[in-house]
Amino acid sequence: MRYIGLLMVFALLTGSVTVRSQQKSTDFSGKWQLNREMSDFGVGRDGKKRNPRSSQLNVEQDDKKLTVTMIRTDRDGKENKRKFKYSLEGKKTKNKTDSGKQESTVKWLEGGQRLEITSVRHMKRGDMEFDMESVQTWSLVDGQLVIESVRYTPRGDMETIAVYDRNVAEEK
Repeated sequence: MRYIGLLMVFALLTGSVTVRSQQKSTDFSGKWQLNREMSDFGVGRDGKKRNPRSSQLNVEQDDKKLTVTMIRTDRDGKENKRKFKYSLEGKKTKNKTDSGKQESTVKWLEGGQRLEITSVRHMKRGDMEFDMESVQTWSLVDGQLVIESVRYTPRGDMETIAVYDRNVAEEK
């Protein structure tokens, strides 16, 4: 009888491990449009609320990598595209940005429900050089992509929350 009880406990434990290992990580793939009203980009040095004009993310994801194309519209209405590639296997990746080179690592949180991207960007501004670290946490909340960011800058930390709606019209 005791042997059967131990077997049942063992079966339950190995069954729960199997279920956990079969859980899929969140898939962030899609075309996403910034929801300016729901986002919070903080306050600028002038004391005014910061609010980008327009932003779209095109996200491609498979088991090994995440590719993000960010499309922003500047003051003159010109589109600016930047592409970032990240390893979903924990490997360090390098991306080139307008302001310098960036190295990033990605890890899954909460059993694959949230994604954390930690980046260090080596920047040059005039005769000043410095490293800026940032941490982005991605999650899907009620069908929206939510990216919480913290950037650690020489002028102080900057926290933002960007909320994106799925752009269904462009995905068809």
